Amino acid sequence: MKAKQLPITCPICGKKREYPVEALVEGARLECHFCGLKLTLHGHMWQEVQGEIKKLARAGDREGEAP
Repeated sequence: MKAKQLPITCPICGKKREYPVEALVEGARLECHFCGLKLTLHGHMWQEVQGEIKKLARAGDREGEAP
């Protein structure tokens, strides 16, 4: 089974990169491989990522349901 990935868009260059959900924790340091921006997940950005992780988990739960 493939690990769940969450795409995060760089706020500077706008390029997306997928990160494993397990690596996305409060205080995680992310780096854009395109423009080199380094950022830390905290504050409002962390809240947005938490919301996306919850959506991803709910979508995964729905996929496992029987029709």
